Amino acid sequence: MNPLHSAAVEELRAALLGEVITPADSPYDAARAVFNAMIDRRPAVIARCRGAADVIAAIAFAREQRLPIAVRGGGHSIAGHSTCDDGIVIDLSLMRGVHVDPERRTARVQAGATLADVDRETQVHGLAVPSGQVSETGIAGLTLNGGMGMLQRKYGLTCDNLLSAEMVTLDGEVVTASAEQNPELFWALRGGGGNFGVVTSFEYRAHPVGPMMLAGMVAYPVEQAVEVLRFLRDTISSTPDELSTDVVFLRVPALGFFPEEHRGRPVVGFFLRYSGPLDEGWDVIRPIREFGSPLIDVVEPMPLVTVQSMLDPANPRGHQQYWTSEFLPRFGSAEIETVARIGSDLPSPETVMQVIPFDAQPTRIEPDATAFSHREESWLIHIVGQWHDPAENDRCRAWVKEAGAALRAFGSGASYLNLLSEEPGTDRVAGFWDDARLRRLARVKAQYDPENLLRFNHNIPPAPAEAGQ
Repeated sequence: MNPLHSAAVEELRAALLGEVITPADSPYDAARAVFNAMIDRRPAVIARCRGAADVIAAIAFAREQRLPIAVRGGGHSIAGHSTCDDGIVIDLSLMRGVHVDPERRTARVQAGATLADVDRETQVHGLAVPSGQVSETGIAGLTLNGGMGMLQRKYGLTCDNLLSAEMVTLDGEVVTASAEQNPELFWALRGGGGNFGVVTSFEYRAHPVGPMMLAGMVAYPVEQAVEVLRFLRDTISSTPDELSTDVVFLRVPALGFFPEEHRGRPVVGFFLRYSGPLDEGWDVIRPIREFGSPLIDVVEPMPLVTVQSMLDPANPRGHQQYWTSEFLPRFGSAEIETVARIGSDLPSPETVMQVIPFDAQPTRIEPDATAFSHREESWLIHIVGQWHDPAENDRCRAWVKEAGAALRAFGSGASYLNLLSEEPGTDRVAGFWDDARLRRLARVKAQYDPENLLRFNHNIPPAPAEAGQ
């Protein structure tokens, strides 16, 4: 940095209660690292904020210095949206407060909190906010792009449970978005991503779940994948909303609750979570446990916080990550056979594929109620491409791309944006939002970020100014 920039950085340091980190500071490499090891970017400044006042100061600095802005909550963005080269990262990871109101059944959560932070505090009161499947995920990015997770069949997406949000605008104003205040912004924040400002806190509706749930896996040799997928397709609609059942393709990990003799073996299994009364749950899951002759049956009562972190060992930091996902409107024989073929040939021991029924509560929300546009009953196929060795990047990434192309042959072009890696030359944003919804989102973008300063996201360009304005 030249002396002028250095002086400006010192002014920012003086203005922030949090930390300012530059490439000259020893914590820089650790501070710039994100979940996906494939993302290796070098921001000019990292502003680790402790509150809205710090965010206001960081935005003002970015505008004065004409720096690109990236916003980081949990740093879990697979596409790398939470960092940038030669710009400023507004890092909210120090803002992890969670305040629960057990009488109102609400939780006020700062934007740097992870799902583990939220679960830990809400479960003190026997409550839960519907969220994702990996506890290290940041609540902010999850919410702003929708929020699929383990409780969605009963309680909907995370964004469906958002009651209000506090956001710092690019002009440095703090605004509240809710059904009563700035309702159009509130609509946009529920599925429109981080396009409109820096959200510093969220207020959620919480539900009585836990502290114990019935959860685990019933797994079969991968050669039985077609039969397992057909069984899921034919039975899921008749199960209660309290039961979430995904089919997972993986190699058995070295975790304590999996039999040692099967570790490393390719399997296909039902990943079960039942959020209702335990005594009822055993009856609900009995048909699944009695299907076929499973290799592994590890279903037991466990705390909700354990259930919400069960997949953490399969998604550690430091892996090379390249993901794709696709909503399939139907799950007929051709789709099932394609999914089974893909799942039987995973390119690395760490790669996982999930088949997630998208039904029940998320599909009961009116399509125009939120910016999250996909409300049709469907099947989300999610490929978690991950591996240790960067030398494998070309081979494994090519495999994920080929698998994604095979799935798109059956899809409508819609995907869950939280589960996508960036791919130059493709526009999955337009595939998710239809033209009318994109125009509406672009108008909100033009109101709050007319210069498109927040563009490290699934970007929605602002609507052009009308003639005469």
